[in-house]
Amino acid sequence: MAETLTELRVHCDEAAPAVVRAAISQLAGIDRPVLEDAKLVASELVSNAVRHSRCADHEYLNVRVRGDGWLRLSVVDPGRSGGIAKVASRPLELGGMGLRVVEKVASRWGTKWRAQGYEVWADLELRT
Repeated sequence: MAETLTELRVHCDEAAPAVVRAAISQLAGIDRPVLEDAKLVASELVSNAVRHSRCADHEYLNVRVRGDGWLRLSVVDPGRSGGIAKVASRPLELGGMGLRVVEKVASRWGTKWRAQGYEVWADLELRT
């Protein structure tokens, strides 16, 4: 079973990505390149949730980082938008570039509707 390395509840506002990056920076025992990738991916996932989930800034996003051979980053928003996270179909399409970054950096990513909202997650391979 994967160990929870950090769990955050952050306001759904423009400050959220920086708060999450700062928390991930404090994780111990993870190689620096993986940690930098984790900050980038988490920042993109959180930014997308803030921009597209239709949550208000007084509401929260739940962010969790777990590790067990993989580093799983997950962001759960209230799930009101009804939209599905997807990579932009055209490189210059407005929006959607964050998931293009996630797709390139993460080993895999996906989405899931949960009782508490809409989850977008990404896995990074931990280097040994």
